[in-house]
Amino acid sequence: MNEKTQQDNKALIDFWDKVQTLSEEERAQALAEEIGPDDWKTFAPSEKIFNAVCLLGKQQKVLDYGCGIGWAAITAAKSGCPDVTAVDVSAGPVDTTRFYADLLGLQDQLHTACVSTDWLHSVPSGTYDGFICSNVLDVVPPEIAEDILRESARVTTPDALVIIGMNFYMSPERAAEKGEELVNGNMVYEDGVLRLVSRSDEEWAQLFSPWYSVEKLDHFAWPGESAERRRLFILRRKSL
Repeated sequence: MNEKTQQDNKALIDFWDKVQTLSEEERAQALAEEIGPDDWKTFAPSEKIFNAVCLLGKQQKVLDYGCGIGWAAITAAKSGCPDVTAVDVSAGPVDTTRFYADLLGLQDQLHTACVSTDWLHSVPSGTYDGFICSNVLDVVPPEIAEDILRESARVTTPDALVIIGMNFYMSPERAAEKGEELVNGNMVYEDGVLRLVSRSDEEWAQLFSPWYSVEKLDHFAWPGESAERRRLFILRRKSL
């Protein structure tokens, strides 16, 4: 990992630690509110990606890599998967995931860990038959994204269900319209923090191709967005 990649990675770890850490007030409010049996279904950012992640409930051992607030891990567990692991390189998201998992009674079913950037290298091959990585691969340095893809293929079983969630593609023309600078042709920074590595659907499929084929590609929107431009890839692992 070169010096620039290390700097970008450190900035990202610090950024997500701040953004996805629950305050004491937020924790107190969540504890004071009565949690309904179906409230976990509202955690996902869209119905399409929620429905896709629900399919992980049929798997036996699922990894949520880059778990954020834990919505995907919680969805997989609540949908029936008996053994879900949620990891992130930032401590804040892991603490938030643990808080919500415990609140929803998933203490024994959902495991959490704050891990190093190279943690996947320590995981035995073929450990998981389900893998979800949402809003990660296109917001980390390309070198790290490629390593995650390579190692995800190794740690999953040949028949694993692999789900990748992506942000939208920002073309050079759209970047110019929005006044965004594309560093190195496809990287968007905000206040020194890498926020997007923009690749087209075809470019991502090509990046997946050493390890995965694209079984399905769908597009979805977050609340408040008028167009479905975010990407949802269902991947099939190739023989290694």
